[in-house]
Amino acid sequence: MQTIGERLEEARKRKGISVREAAEATKIRSDYLQKFEANSFDVNLPPLYIRGFLTAYARYLELDPQRIVSDLNTILNSEGKAGRRDNREVYGRVDFGDNAGSESKANLPASRSSQEQALLLKFGLLGGGAIVAIIAIILLIKVLFPSAPVKITPPLAATIQAETAQILTLTATEATRVKIVQDLDGTVLLNAALARGESKSVKKQGKLLITVEAGKNLRMEVNGRNYAIPLEGYGRFALD
Repeated sequence: MQTIGERLEEARKRKGISVREAAEATKIRSDYLQKFEANSFDVNLPPLYIRGFLTAYARYLELDPQRIVSDLNTILNSEGKAGRRDNREVYGRVDFGDNAGSESKANLPASRSSQEQALLLKFGLLGGGAIVAIIAIILLIKVLFPSAPVKITPPLAATIQAETAQILTLTATEATRVKIVQDLDGTVLLNAALARGESKSVKKQGKLLITVEAGKNLRMEVNGRNYAIPLEGYGRFALD
């Protein structure tokens, strides 16, 4: 049976992307992703953060995030439940000692009845609990959705839609390999080996990142207009 790390690494390589590219797309540090793929989850983070990062990474790799998190819980439980239970107690218990009660009673005016004191205490506890719950919900949302796509402002979106559709065509003069990634959202548009004389076309939307095995073996056209490949050997360049 494959480990969590083996499944993550296999899925990433199947998509034809590097750890660095995955980190840029998910906004998760590359050293965390490398440790996850090595099946090491000792990253000095609370379990809640680790679950959130793994959920986002699994979704990006098109894996089942619930299964990944379930396997992670099994690992964390085997490493020791006591530490996590202690952490929950630190945040979940409020200690009302005799001294605190004495001070509260001493500061209340003598004219107040015991019923009024009980009501004040009750409202205070409810207000404090509501604040803690709101903070917990905000933190949980930030952890579970760290890689939310950046929203394009209306002016930029209108500019992109107004652009005339462009078609990028790559033709191999000799056998080579090419990969095209859409910079806007990290979508891989093409990742293939081209035989001599073979052509591939993709729809260009905004900036493209193109990685070639041998630039001298490619001819590039945009809407029928020739563009020079800026390198002869292996490398990556941007096409605006």
